Amino acid sequence: MNAPVDIPAIKTLEQGFLLGTLMIDPKSCEAIGPGGRERLDPKVMDVLVMLAQHAGQVVLRTDLLAQLWPDTVVTDEVLSRCIYELRRQLCQAGGGERYREMIDTVPKRGYRLTGEITLIRPHAGDRRAVGSRWWLFAAAIAIGAAIVLAVVVNQRNTKSPAVSQSPSATAKEVSIAVLPFVDMSEGQNQGYLSDGISEEILNRLAQSGELPVISRTSSFSFRDRPLDIPEIAAKLDVSHVLEGSVRRAGDNIRITVQLIAASSDSHVWSATYDRAVGDLFAVQDEIAAAVTAALQVKLAEDTRHRPMPVNMEAHERFLQGEYFYNRRAPGDLERAAKYYESAVTIDPRYARVWAALAGAYSNLAWNGPTPDKALQRRQGEAALRAVELDPRLAVAQLRLSQFYSETSDSKKSEEHRRLAIALDPDDPLVLGITASEASLRGDTDRALAMQRRAAALDPLNTAQRQNLAVQLMASGQLDEAMSEYRRVLELNPAAGLDIEIEFVRILVLQRRYGEARSAVEKMPAGKYRDHGLALLYQTPGHPAEADAALRRLAAHPREIMDIVRLAEVYAFRGLHKEAFAALQGKKDALKLDRDSGTSWIRSLQIEARVSPFLKPLHSDPRWTALMAEPG
Repeated sequence: MNAPVDIPAIKTLEQGFLLGTLMIDPKSCEAIGPGGRERLDPKVMDVLVMLAQHAGQVVLRTDLLAQLWPDTVVTDEVLSRCIYELRRQLCQAGGGERYREMIDTVPKRGYRLTGEITLIRPHAGDRRAVGSRWWLFAAAIAIGAAIVLAVVVNQRNTKSPAVSQSPSATAKEVSIAVLPFVDMSEGQNQGYLSDGISEEILNRLAQSGELPVISRTSSFSFRDRPLDIPEIAAKLDVSHVLEGSVRRAGDNIRITVQLIAASSDSHVWSATYDRAVGDLFAVQDEIAAAVTAALQVKLAEDTRHRPMPVNMEAHERFLQGEYFYNRRAPGDLERAAKYYESAVTIDPRYARVWAALAGAYSNLAWNGPTPDKALQRRQGEAALRAVELDPRLAVAQLRLSQFYSETSDSKKSEEHRRLAIALDPDDPLVLGITASEASLRGDTDRALAMQRRAAALDPLNTAQRQNLAVQLMASGQLDEAMSEYRRVLELNPAAGLDIEIEFVRILVLQRRYGEARSAVEKMPAGKYRDHGLALLYQTPGHPAEADAALRRLAAHPREIMDIVRLAEVYAFRGLHKEAFAALQGKKDALKLDRDSGTSWIRSLQIEARVSPFLKPLHSDPRWTALMAEPG
């Protein structure tokens, strides 16, 4: 067992120390070892430093709470979660489970750090700043940990993702993100339950018309990412973050929640709830009410419909289905559908699961080159059942609208889409659909407003951000559209050519032909490069090359976007007859598809409507015919 660290050395701990072969840097909140680099939450690092200051001794829980949270009333569960996170991240950085054993739990008393502590002291003659990274290399050499050195060098040569400006600069006065709760159950097998609880609380908070709540897609993207609360808040542009943990033992459950102010990284409120699993619905309401009270906003009672409580076993199956539906690993959609099916077998009146099942069937039906008719029938039956059971459930109306859209009944699709919007106008999916419909009607201002709102509620959703860029281009706001496309590429580097061609199109619209030409030349041969080249027919010295690219584009167009891009080139060159021929020809061909032709025609019409290159066609009588409803 180690001797306690002497008092004069305590301040030196803040400059860095070794825990076994792990390098600990409290200033950057990092632990670096053979398993990689882990970024600890500041409070988790504070716990580690305090344990290291008393290495080999038992540090009482009361002392840890008093010293680390002096001005905030928190529960023991907050400390337990810090210890859990500390053990987990030390194991990841160290590449082995032995690091978990370095922190002993002394029942009913506290914790003891048993790992060997080695202080890192700068050489007296070295004039470099104590906070710099030179000591990491010296320590690596001293302990012969070449692999650690490689990790450090790699990390130093890798650019970190840019963090946006502080939340106080851009976030609304009060806004919130709910992070996925941590499963602290003994078997670590309740992830579906912890996810479901945090998502339910998120949904309840969204009932407040006064409190902007970030969508699940964006909030849950920070699962297991080594970022502290201020960084997460800055990326999501919120003022507060709610985090928590779930511990289940049999039919009992403990939920611990913490509301944190991003600007100061301090706790605003925290609580622990010990309940029976059957009380889950009530406790989620209690937490949402407590959070809104702490933020001094009102949780509206009747702004949105609340489904009645259901059988708890069915609800658990639903949560398991949601876990797989949202994860989307290979085979997860099939797993999700099975859990949903099991849930409605247990409780056939659970409307929300019927709606979820319709969504799963829809995704599975379109997995192949043509829709699976049997799955589409089951999709329609599930969506209809959801609406019959609970016509005020927005997601049920939306799923039924989706079914009718995918089976070419646009009138019924529109009817149920409008009902979904009326029931839950701020759902990001509903907002995105509303924006598309506004585009189809030519209402670009409303389309842009709706898409801005959707992107604000789901800021890390690349689809929402890309749709925002499209609407900005349609509205002529090209510089902002360029910025949005850059954000999409940062969020999803795999988007590649799909985004790079948008840069070219914007540069062409801005008549920045030289820059557009340089961007096109970096593209590989294919339809993206040809589209860019064909638009550059006005560039001096390149008309023949542009004409050749246009001929290649016109030779084998198949997909809707291929036709729209071809029409764009024609329109940009003033060849309106050829542009209309391409678009109308595709529409006529889609009419022959009785199963899904209507939905594809709507896609063609929306893509044509938002294209800034096709605006010169809008005043032509043929445009009205092109935009007409099929049939």
